[in-house]
Amino acid sequence: MIIHNNIKYLTGLLILGMMLLNGCVQNMNDGNDSWDIGSTEYVEIMEEGMMHMQNMDFDAWGELMADDIEYYFPDGDAGTRTVITGKEALIDWWKNWEATTGVESMTFSEPVYLPVIAQEAPNYAGLTGPYVVSYLSNEMVFNGTKVNLRMNITVHFNEENKIDRYYSYYDRSLIISAMGTNILSDSE
Repeated sequence: MIIHNNIKYLTGLLILGMMLLNGCVQNMNDGNDSWDIGSTEYVEIMEEGMMHMQNMDFDAWGELMADDIEYYFPDGDAGTRTVITGKEALIDWWKNWEATTGVESMTFSEPVYLPVIAQEAPNYAGLTGPYVVSYLSNEMVFNGTKVNLRMNITVHFNEENKIDRYYSYYDRSLIISAMGTNILSDSE
Protein backbone atom coordinates (compact mmCIF):
# COMPACT_ATOMS: atom_id res chain seq x y z
CA MET A 1 0.00 0.00 0.00
CA ILE A 2 2.86 2.40 0.81
CA ILE A 3 4.56 1.67 -2.52
CA HIS A 4 1.25 2.17 -4.37
CA ASN A 5 0.70 5.56 -2.64
CA ASN A 6 4.31 6.60 -3.36
CA ILE A 7 3.87 5.81 -7.06
CA LYS A 8 0.68 7.92 -7.15
CA TYR A 9 2.49 10.70 -5.30
CA LEU A 10 5.54 10.58 -7.59
CA THR A 11 3.35 10.40 -10.69
CA GLY A 12 1.40 13.42 -9.47
CA LEU A 13 4.62 15.34 -8.82
CA LEU A 14 5.94 14.41 -12.25
CA ILE A 15 2.76 15.60 -13.97
CA LEU A 16 2.72 18.81 -11.90
CA GLY A 17 6.40 19.43 -12.72
CA MET A 18 5.78 18.92 -16.43
CA MET A 19 2.82 21.32 -16.32
CA LEU A 20 4.90 23.93 -14.52
CA LEU A 21 7.80 23.48 -16.93
CA ASN A 22 5.49 23.75 -19.92
CA GLY A 23 3.98 26.91 -18.47
CA CYS A 24 7.44 28.44 -18.03
CA VAL A 25 8.58 27.72 -21.57
CA GLN A 26 7.79 30.56 -23.92
CA ASN A 27 7.57 29.87 -27.61
CA MET A 28 9.62 32.55 -29.28
CA ASN A 29 8.37 33.83 -32.58
CA ASP A 30 10.11 36.97 -33.68
CA GLY A 31 7.58 37.47 -36.44
CA ASN A 32 10.26 37.20 -39.11
CA ASP A 33 9.16 34.82 -41.83
CA SER A 34 11.92 35.98 -44.19
CA TRP A 35 14.92 34.30 -42.50
CA ASP A 36 15.71 31.19 -40.46
CA ILE A 37 18.90 30.02 -38.81
CA GLY A 38 21.02 28.00 -41.22
CA SER A 39 23.15 24.90 -40.81
CA THR A 40 26.73 25.06 -39.57
CA GLU A 41 27.55 22.86 -42.58
CA TYR A 42 27.60 26.07 -44.65
CA VAL A 43 29.91 27.75 -42.14
CA GLU A 44 32.35 24.85 -42.49
CA ILE A 45 32.37 25.27 -46.28
CA MET A 46 32.92 29.03 -45.88
CA GLU A 47 35.79 28.45 -43.42
CA GLU A 48 37.41 25.99 -45.82
CA GLY A 49 37.11 28.52 -48.62
CA MET A 50 38.68 31.28 -46.54
CA MET A 51 41.58 28.96 -45.69
CA HIS A 52 42.16 28.27 -49.40
CA MET A 53 42.02 32.02 -50.14
CA GLN A 54 44.50 32.77 -47.35
CA ASN A 55 46.86 30.15 -48.77
CA MET A 56 46.21 31.50 -52.27
CA ASP A 57 45.24 28.01 -53.37
CA PHE A 58 42.70 29.25 -55.88
CA ASP A 59 42.18 25.88 -57.55
CA ALA A 60 41.14 24.30 -54.21
CA TRP A 61 38.97 27.37 -53.50
CA GLY A 62 37.33 26.88 -56.88
CA GLU A 63 36.29 23.34 -55.96
CA LEU A 64 33.81 24.92 -53.53
CA MET A 65 32.29 27.08 -56.30
CA ALA A 66 29.46 26.41 -58.71
CA ASP A 67 30.37 26.64 -62.39
CA ASP A 68 28.02 29.63 -62.75
CA ILE A 69 29.30 31.60 -59.74
CA GLU A 70 28.89 35.37 -59.72
CA TYR A 71 31.58 37.20 -57.72
CA TYR A 72 30.77 40.81 -56.75
CA PHE A 73 33.63 43.19 -55.90
CA PRO A 74 33.07 46.13 -53.52
CA ASP A 75 33.61 48.86 -56.10
CA GLY A 76 30.20 50.40 -56.59
CA ASP A 77 26.53 50.01 -55.89
CA ALA A 78 24.11 47.34 -57.05
CA GLY A 79 24.15 48.60 -60.62
CA THR A 80 27.84 49.43 -61.03
CA ARG A 81 29.84 46.79 -59.15
CA THR A 82 32.45 44.75 -60.99
CA VAL A 83 31.14 41.19 -61.38
CA ILE A 84 33.04 38.14 -62.57
CA THR A 85 30.80 35.34 -63.84
CA GLY A 86 31.91 31.73 -64.10
CA LYS A 87 34.28 29.62 -62.02
CA GLU A 88 37.05 29.45 -64.62
CA ALA A 89 37.05 33.23 -65.16
CA LEU A 90 37.07 33.84 -61.40
CA ILE A 91 39.96 31.47 -60.70
CA ASP A 92 41.94 32.95 -63.60
CA TRP A 93 41.33 36.48 -62.25
CA TRP A 94 42.62 35.59 -58.78
CA LYS A 95 45.68 33.78 -60.14
CA ASN A 96 46.48 36.85 -62.24
CA TRP A 97 45.89 39.08 -59.20
CA GLU A 98 48.42 37.07 -57.19
CA ALA A 99 50.96 37.12 -60.03
CA THR A 100 50.73 40.84 -60.82
CA THR A 101 49.92 42.79 -57.63
CA GLY A 102 52.92 42.18 -55.40
CA VAL A 103 50.75 40.49 -52.78
CA GLU A 104 52.92 38.49 -50.39
CA SER A 105 50.34 37.18 -47.95
CA MET A 106 46.80 37.31 -46.63
CA THR A 107 45.94 36.37 -43.05
CA PHE A 108 42.29 36.11 -42.03
CA SER A 109 41.39 36.40 -38.36
CA GLU A 110 38.55 37.16 -35.94
CA PRO A 111 35.84 35.63 -38.14
CA VAL A 112 32.16 35.77 -37.32
CA TYR A 113 29.99 33.50 -39.47
CA LEU A 114 26.19 33.65 -39.47
CA PRO A 115 24.45 30.89 -41.43
CA VAL A 116 20.93 31.84 -42.50
CA ILE A 117 18.23 30.50 -44.78
CA ALA A 118 16.40 33.11 -46.84
CA GLN A 119 12.73 32.13 -47.07
CA GLU A 120 12.11 35.21 -49.21
CA ALA A 121 14.60 36.47 -51.77
CA PRO A 122 16.57 39.51 -50.52
CA ASN A 123 16.27 42.55 -52.77
CA TYR A 124 19.83 42.67 -54.05
CA ALA A 125 20.63 38.97 -54.33
CA GLY A 126 17.23 37.77 -55.46
CA LEU A 127 17.83 34.18 -54.30
CA THR A 128 16.21 32.16 -51.54
CA GLY A 129 18.10 29.43 -49.72
CA PRO A 130 21.26 29.21 -47.64
CA TYR A 131 23.64 32.12 -47.08
CA VAL A 132 26.59 32.69 -44.78
CA VAL A 133 27.05 36.29 -43.71
CA SER A 134 30.56 36.87 -42.38
CA TYR A 135 32.65 39.59 -40.79
CA LEU A 136 36.41 39.16 -40.44
CA SER A 137 39.82 40.82 -40.44
CA ASN A 138 42.32 40.44 -43.25
CA GLU A 139 45.95 41.45 -42.94
CA MET A 140 47.46 41.64 -46.41
CA VAL A 141 51.05 42.43 -47.32
CA PHE A 142 51.82 44.08 -50.68
CA ASN A 143 55.52 44.60 -51.47
CA GLY A 144 56.29 44.83 -47.75
CA THR A 145 53.37 47.16 -46.96
CA LYS A 146 50.79 45.85 -44.49
CA VAL A 147 47.13 46.53 -45.15
CA ASN A 148 44.61 45.73 -42.42
CA LEU A 149 40.98 45.42 -43.46
CA ARG A 150 37.68 44.54 -41.85
CA MET A 151 35.61 42.71 -44.42
CA ASN A 152 32.03 41.61 -44.85
CA ILE A 153 31.59 38.65 -47.16
CA THR A 154 28.25 37.03 -47.90
CA VAL A 155 27.97 33.84 -49.92
CA HIS A 156 24.95 31.96 -51.25
CA PHE A 157 24.85 28.20 -51.78
CA ASN A 158 23.03 26.33 -54.53
CA GLU A 159 21.23 23.00 -54.13
CA GLU A 160 24.55 21.11 -54.49
CA ASN A 161 26.04 23.10 -51.56
CA LYS A 162 28.34 24.96 -53.95
CA ILE A 163 28.90 28.71 -53.63
CA ASP A 164 27.08 30.41 -56.50
CA ARG A 165 27.15 34.03 -55.28
CA TYR A 166 29.98 35.84 -53.50
CA TYR A 167 29.41 39.40 -52.28
CA SER A 168 32.36 41.27 -50.76
CA TYR A 169 32.23 44.55 -48.86
CA TYR A 170 35.33 46.37 -47.64
CA ASP A 171 37.19 49.65 -48.06
CA ARG A 172 39.38 49.13 -51.13
CA SER A 173 41.23 52.44 -50.75
CA LEU A 174 43.93 50.91 -48.51
CA ILE A 175 44.63 48.18 -51.07
CA ILE A 176 44.71 50.70 -53.93
CA SER A 177 47.15 52.85 -51.96
CA ALA A 178 49.46 49.90 -51.14
CA MET A 179 49.41 48.65 -54.74
CA GLY A 180 49.62 52.08 -56.34
CA THR A 181 46.83 51.20 -58.76
CA ASN A 182 43.16 50.33 -58.95
CA ILE A 183 43.14 47.01 -60.77
CA LEU A 184 39.36 47.09 -61.19
CA SER A 185 39.43 50.39 -63.08
CA ASP A 186 40.19 50.66 -66.79
CA SER A 187 41.13 54.31 -66.34
CA GLU A 188 44.00 53.79 -63.91
